[in-house]
Parts: sequence; C-alpha cells; structure tokens
Amino acid sequence: MAPEDEAAFLGFVFERPTVYLIPDVRNSTPEIPHTRDVRAIRSLHCMLWDKDILPRPQVEHIPSGNDYHLRSEESLIQFLRSPLKKDSIVAGRIALSTGWKGVPYTNPKTVRAMTAWYNALSRWIKSTFKNSFVYASDFKPNVGSRERLVWVGPCAIEMSLQGVKLKQNGPPEYSLHYFDPATEDSVLAGYREPEKFVVIGRVVHVGDVVSTAMRQQIFRVAIEKDAPFSEFEGTFTCVGPEPRLGDEVACVFSENIFGRHAEPWEPREIKKLTAVNRERVLEGIRKAWRV
Repeated sequence: MAPEDEAAFLGFVFERPTVYLIPDVRNSTPEIPHTRDVRAIRSLHCMLWDKDILPRPQVEHIPSGNDYHLRSEESLIQFLRSPLKKDSIVAGRIALSTGWKGVPYTNPKTVRAMTAWYNALSRWIKSTFKNSFVYASDFKPNVGSRERLVWVGPCAIEMSLQGVKLKQNGPPEYSLHYFDPATEDSVLAGYREPEKFVVIGRVVHVGDVVSTAMRQQIFRVAIEKDAPFSEFEGTFTCVGPEPRLGDEVACVFSENIFGRHAEPWEPREIKKLTAVNRERVLEGIRKAWRV
C-alpha cells in the first residue's frame, strides 16, 4: 500500500463506527491506546479492534521489560503497514489467527464475527487492488515468475511505474512488476527460471562452519565433469552426514540471481554419496531442486 492506498483501506475499515486501530502491541501501562486518526501514527505493527466484537482486549504484564503486551490475537486483526522508503515500498499484510484451523487461540465467542469481518476486508482489497505481477530479479531482470499472492494498491502500482520498487519480505534484490492481465501470456514469455544443475565430485578441503543453525559450511570440491569449473570452494548447505575429506559428493549449484558477488554460480547444497545411497540421494536432489 502506498499512503493513499492505506488511507482508502482504513476509510473502509472505519466505516464501522466501533472499529479502532491499536498502534502498538507493547505499552508501558495496561491501558490500550487506540485511535481512528492515524495521521500521527508511525508504528508499522498495528492491530484492528472492533469493540462490538470484543469489548476489551487482554494484556499481559511482562516483568523482564516492565511493560504490557497485547493479547487476544484471536479477536483482533493484525495490520502490518507497508514501509515506505525513498525508492521502495515493502509489502505489509492483514492476518487473523482464527483463519487457521486447529489453532489453540480460537475464541468460540468471536470466531464467526471475526472471520466474517476479516473476509469483508479481504474482499475489499481484492476488489480494489490488483495481483497481476511478476516477481523478478533486479540483477537479472529476465529471471522471474508469476506472483499471485500479493495484492497491490493502485497508487503503489502508479509509483512503481515511476521507478519505485515494490518489495516482498524476501530477497532485497527481487521486486514485483505489474502487467496488464490482458498481456499475461506475452509478458510471462519474457521471463525464465534460474538455471540450476547437479554435479558429482570429491571433497578436497573441509573448511569452517559458517552457520550451525543454517547447517552451512565451507567445502572445496573437485568436480568430475559436466560443470563450468573443475573445482569450486564455497559455502554449501549440508543436511545429513557431513562429508569428509575424500568423500564423493553431489553438489547443487544455481545461477547467481542476486548479484552479491562476481561469481556466476551460487553453491546451494552438498550431499555425501555412498555405494548404498548414491542413486537414492541423486534422485532426491534432482526432485527437490527440480533439475
């Protein structure tokens, strides 16, 4: 949402006289600040509250921070506003916890009213905003694919046509590009998937662990064949048995679509191969990476 799109959306939201915006989920007192005038609100993490559905949300005192955290998520609509920067707009969202079946927070007293309210907001967005977009690399503009899950306001679209980037919460080097739905086939014909390939080689050096949580480690691998290089050293993701010096491995590489370095290829995953698991591992890799 551009600011004008947000104003139009909140204008619809506030057609209900009992609806207010809660500008923050943490406060210094148990009182819940709320307003229908958002001009001075700078917070991006807000909640929409209908007093007719929930007379008063609950708060919880958190001793470690000596503040109060807003609860009652099941009876409020999360409203993450779209950050507007100098040359970009980042996607926000509306969300409702009762939209997920089986979540323990569902309040039987409010679930029907909240679901109906959320659906009304969703219908308004889909009738007013557009979702005809390609999500593509800024570094390699012909690498991209159809994006159907993001809806963008008309003023944000107009800003994008003037050079402002529309960003999701993914890689900062990717942007959304609007197209006329009538031209979808011809537009999509100009985009392609990133190139990927799997090669087999042997580990000639085991380097440092880059991230334990992400299971990333540096390996240097001598490639047997069918690769644009005979040897490669980089940070691979390693899930499963850790390859050791001399082990045969399968390596996945993908095209450099972010432009964060000069190398044309990105190391992605490395898997140890044995006589027993070789064919099964290779089949699993090709299926997972669609190569």
